[in-house]
Amino acid sequence: MLYQQTPFQPQMVFDQDTWQNLESQIDELNAEFRVREIEVTFNKDAYFFGQIGSSNDVYQFLKERILKGIEIQEHFIALYLNNANKIIGYYHHSTGTINATMVDIEIVAAVALKTLAKSVIISHNHPSGNAKPSDADRSLTRKLKEALQLFDIRLLDHLIVTNQGYFSFAETGDRSLSGIDPKESELESKLRQEILLQLKRVTSANSPQLFEMIQTPQGYAAAEKMIIHKVIHDQMIPAAVIPILESEMSML
Repeated sequence: MLYQQTPFQPQMVFDQDTWQNLESQIDELNAEFRVREIEVTFNKDAYFFGQIGSSNDVYQFLKERILKGIEIQEHFIALYLNNANKIIGYYHHSTGTINATMVDIEIVAAVALKTLAKSVIISHNHPSGNAKPSDADRSLTRKLKEALQLFDIRLLDHLIVTNQGYFSFAETGDRSLSGIDPKESELESKLRQEILLQLKRVTSANSPQLFEMIQTPQGYAAAEKMIIHKVIHDQMIPAAVIPILESEMSML
């Protein structure tokens, strides 16, 4: 009778460093093939009754409920609204240094899509107390406006907030909110400033059609375009164009 022999199975011996390297390689392979579900969650309830009717509504909401210590660090916040201009939720996107904070346009737009928002209002604070927008602020506004437009989502406003007040891109008719590159000649800049000055004098009593038109950034941009055309084509001053424009609109 022959004795059966147990097949020889060679053993692998790992020292501690080699084993750790192997675990690291396995983790890297897992990471390459792992797909994770992305979620947007709602937390930290803040009560706000009614619609957003003006930039001042946004300012009060931000200052009283979200932006604490706004004299110390910059914060970037996005408000997401539905068709009725009611706040769906807000996203405290980033907290930065005393004079800067990072903004990822892709993430701000992605949250808008995930929440089914129809419009967005963005805001950040200037700890210095100076609410004047920088070139970087205008560039960000323009880029985010263009990104959201691809999904038929409106960027209603961009507020720069301080403890003393705020700057509203929509209220001032800032061109970057229309997605327009602000690079222009000194003469063009002066013309737009004069048009803004004249349009600030428009009321529902003296020019009802034009007044209603300029209540939105899109309407303001359209009115500005028509005034510039008449100034250049008919060689008129903005103050003289406005009553003519109101008359023409009333006859439509």
